[in-house]
Amino acid sequence: MESRISRWVRGNKKNSRLSKNSPEQPSSAPGNITLVKGSFSPSEAADVLLTLINDKIKFHSIQILNLTEGSDKDIAYSEERIKALKAAKAEITEMVVEARNKGLVLDINSSIDIRMRPQPINKQNSD
Repeated sequence: MESRISRWVRGNKKNSRLSKNSPEQPSSAPGNITLVKGSFSPSEAADVLLTLINDKIKFHSIQILNLTEGSDKDIAYSEERIKALKAAKAEITEMVVEARNKGLVLDINSSIDIRMRPQPINKQNSD
């Protein structure tokens, strides 16, 4: 079963960064994107951070459902990521509650470093 994202990516290859370079030489230039930056009230911080973590948990849950033809190793990876994300969620919740109780704000700075490279054969996407 092909995911909507896979169909979208396949349909948008004409507009991708790869099309700006020769097909044999994908760009290896780093793409550093600021995801979150600023001071947030505890409720705003909870909204931003827990939404992100919940989306990642959902992503891995869907991966498990889609891996009916995959190996147990693929499923185990997603299961481990879900456990780690749930632990991070609990830690964030504790920080948010503590900040709220003490009348503090949370400074959050998060960036994503993206690099393009050739895809290994038979390699499952990872988190």
